[in-house]
Amino acid sequence: MPAETHQRGRQADAESVLELLRVLLSDQGADAGEDVTLSELGVDADTIAVLWDAVREEFAERTVGPEIDLSDLDPSMTLAAAANTMASLLEGAGDDD
Repeated sequence: MPAETHQRGRQADAESVLELLRVLLSDQGADAGEDVTLSELGVDADTIAVLWDAVREEFAERTVGPEIDLSDLDPSMTLAAAANTMASLLEGAGDDD
């Protein structure tokens, strides 16, 4: 039986990450369209870190997904751009078998 840190998460593509971000941000009460910026949804630098942790937990190998320099994501990004960035960071996570 593989260790918990070696169990695979589910496949992450930009659309899946976008849908998760919409769910996570749904309590912001704003329209979470692809072109809305994170800052328009009330997301600041601290919230970006929380969102990234949630995305890693959902899509990476448990919580062992890649660490990022938070400058890769910023509140001026659109929701779609953030989803694309997160999906590309997750691409290949855990493929070092």
